[in-house]
Amino acid sequence: MNSENKMMKDRIRSIIRDRRKNLSEEICEECAGILSSNLEDYITNELNLDLSSVSVASYMPVSGEISSLPFCRKVLELGGTVMMPAVEGQNIIFHKILSLDEGFAAGSFGIPEPVESLEEADADSADVIIVPGIAFNDEGIRLGQGGGYYDRLWAGLGGDSPDRKSVIIGVCYDFQIMSGIPVEANDMAVDVLFEVTTDI
Repeated sequence: MNSENKMMKDRIRSIIRDRRKNLSEEICEECAGILSSNLEDYITNELNLDLSSVSVASYMPVSGEISSLPFCRKVLELGGTVMMPAVEGQNIIFHKILSLDEGFAAGSFGIPEPVESLEEADADSADVIIVPGIAFNDEGIRLGQGGGYYDRLWAGLGGDSPDRKSVIIGVCYDFQIMSGIPVEANDMAVDVLFEVTTDI
């Protein structure tokens, strides 16, 4: 990555983190509810999957990230499978969780991660992988935190190969859609992007 692209990416990260930090708890909760409804509608009506049998890989929101937890809680309540990530070396490893309220410990970045005793699950066994980001462009290319974990996950799943089984859904607030993101060859591109307006 050239220095100009790195500076621009770091600048975007700083702007978005500040904006997310200034969102009220009420706005975050309302947006999470809207996102849950949107995800349920898409998965059941567009992908024709039943929440009682669907397998979802998601994330634990931190630093003002939009939350998919209300949706994940519903999937668990209906009998579906939810996986959450843990960092292992340079990679993300998913574990099947039994609850969103227990079975987590602080990970290497202070993000709650599933404890090691929970069953590991291959990401490519998920019907849907829900991915947060700092920003996305109009084509669904993702700007992450800078560690490359999701880019490596995407590559391991087959990247943009038509043979990839899992549908990758990017989720964000409306102000996280930015057309001027510098793009690198290995940047993850999501299949579907859900943005939720904060103008509530």
